[in-house]
Amino acid sequence: MSVNRIGNLGIFKNTFRNISGVQSDLATLQKQISSGIRSDNFRGLTGQVEQFTFLEAKQRESKLYQENNTIALARLRTADQSVSQIVEIADQIEDLILLRRNGTTTSEALNFNIQLRNLAQNAATEMNVKLEGRYLLSGTSTERPPITNPFAPQAEDGVPDDAFYEGSKTSVEFKTDDRINFDFPVRGDDPAFQKLFTAVNMALKADVGGGGSEDFTGALNMVQAAQEDLNTLRSAVNSQIIVVEQITVRHKSTELYLKGVTEEVAKTDVLGASIELASNQAILQASFQAFARLSQLQLVDFLR
Repeated sequence: MSVNRIGNLGIFKNTFRNISGVQSDLATLQKQISSGIRSDNFRGLTGQVEQFTFLEAKQRESKLYQENNTIALARLRTADQSVSQIVEIADQIEDLILLRRNGTTTSEALNFNIQLRNLAQNAATEMNVKLEGRYLLSGTSTERPPITNPFAPQAEDGVPDDAFYEGSKTSVEFKTDDRINFDFPVRGDDPAFQKLFTAVNMALKADVGGGGSEDFTGALNMVQAAQEDLNTLRSAVNSQIIVVEQITVRHKSTELYLKGVTEEVAKTDVLGASIELASNQAILQASFQAFARLSQLQLVDFLR
């Protein structure tokens, strides 16, 4: 089409502009239908940008809580295994003290002192449990072990204290969601551990001093009190594991729900887009026909 005539220059420009606009719309609709989403940027989500960004932010938040809770669960389960082992060690300490108290077997035959010290050291080893380089029972002082000497001198013989404890007096805190925080439920200065090592020290002192059955009975009562506290402590850890697991499941459900809503906001209305695509194709075809007709016109045709 020749455009050097004043008569058809404006018509050419308008027709060409219309064709370009329809072609652009067609390309956008075809992309929406093939990809299944309305737009790959905010400009295509007219009127729903704020809703879309809110939903995406909530999804990220839910996923972050799930990741944090996974870490918390790993630490809780590791601590639970250690407490479980200490419960078994306490049972062995009880049996050993009971045998020594009854007097049916001598201290030398039982190898009492060495056995008892080894059991106490084993309990300390379990308390020094680490995960990913962190001491779990040291409170917030995760870089140092909670106990190095289970036989540390006590302020008063037979009275439980935490003279052996070298960690922090503050527990690590976990945030499981927007509303629920919890302190790590086990720390090395827990009364259960205090009673256990007090019982050991009482039994060792009774053995070295040649004490009678009453001295060993005091140690036996103390280790039995430690056993009760250890079982209570383990129950607290297990209860916290269940709570965190339930919260994590809820976060997963929330994430899936938010993902579905986000997709509803962003996905293409295939039926509507197909109808619009067909309409624009018809318009484009008519425009090309008009363009072809215009290209054959001359000035004399406009003057008729």
